[in-house]
Amino acid sequence: MKKLLSLVVLVLFLAPISMAADGGNTERLNYSWHLRGGLSWLARLAFPSSGRGTLETKTADTVNSRLTINASDTKGYYLYESNMVPEGTQTLMSRSAYAYKSSARDERVSFDVDRGLARVQKTTDEGTEVKVHKLESAAPQDVLTSIYYLRQHADEIHAPRQAQIFSGAKQYDVVYQPLPTTTMRVGNTDMRVRPFTIKATGTEAKRFPGEVRVWLSDDGRRIPVRIDIDQKYATLKLDLQTAG
Repeated sequence: MKKLLSLVVLVLFLAPISMAADGGNTERLNYSWHLRGGLSWLARLAFPSSGRGTLETKTADTVNSRLTINASDTKGYYLYESNMVPEGTQTLMSRSAYAYKSSARDERVSFDVDRGLARVQKTTDEGTEVKVHKLESAAPQDVLTSIYYLRQHADEIHAPRQAQIFSGAKQYDVVYQPLPTTTMRVGNTDMRVRPFTIKATGTEAKRFPGEVRVWLSDDGRRIPVRIDIDQKYATLKLDLQTAG
């Protein structure tokens, strides 16, 4: 449960949206989030269940996306960070971390494609351990990179597309599935959106049981206005608020 929540916390946000620029290269989006359905009451015993967050994306020679999700009770947070190539086709460094009550974890993965290695550094209350794994993919992507990739390439994806998602150094085969453009209520405004799903199929679904659904604004910015992440115990729902 911890790994899956860390994986998808992956992945986005809530509150009034604002755009800010540091030299024109930084985008900041604010969101709200909550757990809903299933056995969410059980998940709340070990993890935060609602709050607000910010996704900050900085673009230079590489792209750095950092999602921070804070709990409403201020007792904890989730953090997900990805450093990637500008096209969103490859993750260079992936980080997932959380702290809640007496539990904390910070995991960082560096992908060395040239050597075919993934270096994992994990820090918990018990200390820090480093492991090196064989990397079988020439273009590893974590979930945050994948969402950025969909934002950059939404107009090109008209049919299911195979991909590999990494959680830590583990690879999962998934499919990017485009869905018909529709209208969604965002705050007080009806907005045209382009939905996508990221889902494992067949036997792979037993290893990666979650499903990520992303609704991108149907304009040049392709802002993720909603993200739903189905999990074993609950759905993590992230909703963009009215633009400020």
